[in-house]
Amino acid sequence: MEEYIVDVEIEDERTTLKTFSRSVEGAIDNIVKMESVEKLFNIGNSDTQETWEFDEDITELRKLRNKLPKNLEMIFSVGEN
Repeated sequence: MEEYIVDVEIEDERTTLKTFSRSVEGAIDNIVKMESVEKLFNIGNSDTQETWEFDEDITELRKLRNKLPKNLEMIFSVGEN
């Protein structure tokens, strides 16, 4: 498991969360599952210092994620821009 630091918006306030996952994709999925999170700004791997920028409203992604089984682990790639 790796530690990820995530900059998000909850109740119109920007805040920092910590989550653990085997991949950045899993960390994003963890954040999407948190109903209180409205926006994802960036995520960073604490060990590698690698970071990804988003500035995205994740409510639509959450609606799509909620249609999947709760025990399904999401596997996808985060691309570089």
